[in-house]
Formats: sequence, C-alpha cells, structure tokens
Amino acid sequence: MTSIRPTARWYVEPCHDLPIVDVYVITETGTSLDPKHREGALHLCLRALRRGTRNRTAHEIDALIDRLGAELSTSADPTSSMLHATVIRRNLDPFLDMLGDIVAEPALPFYEVAQVAREIRAEIIDTRDDDRTLAGRHFRRSLFEAHPFGRPSQGTPRSMERLSRADAEGSWRRSFRRDNVIIAAAGDIRPAELEAFAARTLGRLGAAAPRVDELPEPAARKGRHLVLVDKPARTQTQIYVGALGTTARDRDHMAFTMGNTIFGGTFTARLMREIRSKRGWSYGASSRLGRERVRDAWSMWTFPAAADAGKCIALQLKMVTKLVEQGVSARELSFAKSYLGRSYAFETDTASKRLWHALDTRLLDLPQRYFKDYVDRVQAVTLDEVNDSLRRRIRPENLLVTVVATAAEHRGPLEKAIPDLASTRVVPFDAD
Repeated sequence: MTSIRPTARWYVEPCHDLPIVDVYVITETGTSLDPKHREGALHLCLRALRRGTRNRTAHEIDALIDRLGAELSTSADPTSSMLHATVIRRNLDPFLDMLGDIVAEPALPFYEVAQVAREIRAEIIDTRDDDRTLAGRHFRRSLFEAHPFGRPSQGTPRSMERLSRADAEGSWRRSFRRDNVIIAAAGDIRPAELEAFAARTLGRLGAAAPRVDELPEPAARKGRHLVLVDKPARTQTQIYVGALGTTARDRDHMAFTMGNTIFGGTFTARLMREIRSKRGWSYGASSRLGRERVRDAWSMWTFPAAADAGKCIALQLKMVTKLVEQGVSARELSFAKSYLGRSYAFETDTASKRLWHALDTRLLDLPQRYFKDYVDRVQAVTLDEVNDSLRRRIRPENLLVTVVATAAEHRGPLEKAIPDLASTRVVPFDAD
C-alpha cells in the first residue's frame, strides 16, 4: 500500500520483489505557465537540468548514470512535469545524491542550454514526418484554441530559436519550489529512505510562492469544422474527430467512460467492427477520453487510404449521431462492465502503477476514492445513465475533424463528406 503523508510532499510504494527502484520528481504546475511566445521553456529547462550542476559537469553526470546502471528521462504537459529515474537498488544512494543536485542546483550553462534547444528544435521538425503526430497536434490546437491545452508543450521551431538560458532558469525558479514539488518512489526502497531524500531535496529549493490558477475551463466550439493539414503526396490519411469530454469529478464521468468503451474503446467496439472488420478502410479505429483537471478531449482516430477518407469520415459522423440518438444496448453495457472490471487488475499489478494511482489522485484533483472504488463504480452504472451522458456530452452537430492529406487532391471530397460544415482551415504541415 502506498505510504502517503498528507502534510508532506512524498509518496512511496515499497515492493522488494526485484532490486529496482523508480524515482519521480514531479512539479504540480506545467507548461501552461510558459510565457507567451516562449512555448517550450519548461521542456527546455527539464532537458537541460542534467547538463551540469554546481559541482558536476554534463559529462560527469552522464558517466555516473551509466556507471550506476540507471536511466533518467523527463516529460512535461500543461499541468505538470516530471523527472523519472530507474536505478539498481545497490546504487540507490549515490544516484539520489546526484539527482538531488540536478533538481536543486542546476547550472544551466549557456552553451548547454543552446545545444539542447537546437536538439529539441530538430526533434520537433522530425515529427513532421509522423502523420499521426501531426494530426493529433493540430487537432488539439484547434479544439482548445487559446486554452493552455492547445499550446505545444514541447514548443515550436520558432519558439526554440527565441529561448535562452534566462527562459530555462525562469522555468526552473517557477516550477521547482518546495511547495510545488512532489517526490515519489516505487520498488525496492524503504519509506524512511525516500522521506530522508525528500526532506534533503525540498529543503534546498526556493521558498513558497503565490499559487497561480493556471487552468480555466475550455470552451466548447459550435458547428462542424474541418482542419486540413496539407502535406504533399499523401496516399494515406490520419484523422481525428472529436470534441470536449468530461473530468473525473463530473457525476457522469463513469457513464461517459462506459459509453466510450462501447463505441471505440476495445478491439470489438463499434468503430472497429464497422470501419476495419466490415469495410477494411482502416487497420485501426478507436476512440478515447482524456482525463485531466479540466475537460480534456474526447476523440476518434482512424487512418484510411486517401481514397476512402471521405467515406470513413461520413460513416463516423453517422455512427456518432446514432450513438447519441439511439444509445447503447443492455448487452453492450454488460460486456463493457465485464471488460473494464476484469482488465482493472492490470492497472494495479506493479508498484509503479499503484504509486501512480495516488499521484494521479493528487495531480488531477480526483476524488480520494477514485481508484479504490473504481470497479464498484463500474458495476453501478445504469443503462439510462450511459445514454443520458452520451446525449449530454456529445453534440454531433459540434465536432472538429482534423485530417492530414494533400489539400489540392482531397479538400473537395473531404468537405463533401461533412454535412453542415461551418468552416475549413488549411494548415501547411510544416507550419509552426
């Protein structure tokens, strides 16, 4: 069971089956605090942290990580950021000493920050070759528009050219404060060890600062809109269709989750049967519901050949309309309950997964018993609740369609496939 101190800022899930420890240093604010036109500043900061401290060079840090048999990675999203380390148990103490230095005393050398910014810029440009990433990126930007969820957490090629050491240091000072950092671990570690490391590390960070309300509620967009990411010579498309979903605190969140499972959440769900099994238009077809502090996206994903894209979109829109108007059946609900209830065992089968239940409860402001009562809440959902939630949350007339395709060849057929289309926006695939 996860050890939690409500008044402290550390969490631990001991498990001594294997001599491995996962350590997490997490900030409770994320990239939504990046200054305007400085998107990617926190991501740059995180990547630059291991490039040197007051007492260690980048080369020394990399050599020590290799010698200790460890791994260290970073990630950031609009609401949080994280350093994640995995280390062999016998090398835990020297690794934690180094990790504490990285978190509390980064040097952020000018030349290292500049090099990291160039690396990130190149990586962002490389992702333009991944059509699914392109489609997902532009879907979120259009769905959330000016909301923090629509901002690119990694930054853009243009913002990477603007960012400097001062931006990275500013992000570190905003994010790595003792009132904003959580330290957690799972695996072959004793609670007292993590508590001591947390106390040492947090004690070296800056004092508390005024809290920032970083997340307004996103606004739903009315009408059907097409965003066409124009890329030359596309014989296959990537398509996202969706709108806003729910938060875990909404009374109908579990009911909507159940409806999504039936519609596109399993290999035998409606989307997969109709689009892949019956018509062979797309090897995969699914839908998902994001879970965040405020309403995240509900979306469908398919990737048909360009010649089938219009037909695929038209079918998806008809399926969504049918889902809302006719609802799901008792048989479908029974299957979804069985699937979600039985598969939940795979959400608790490792120490890290159990630890993240506690962390998500805090980071996403979930109900305290959100995970403990999960299976019971699944079984308690009624058919009326599912169908009422689908009607309340999904408006078939208000959907965003984002497609990566060649505009000159496919714009007309795509627009024709979307009845009552309110707008079309064509975006070059290599635009920031």
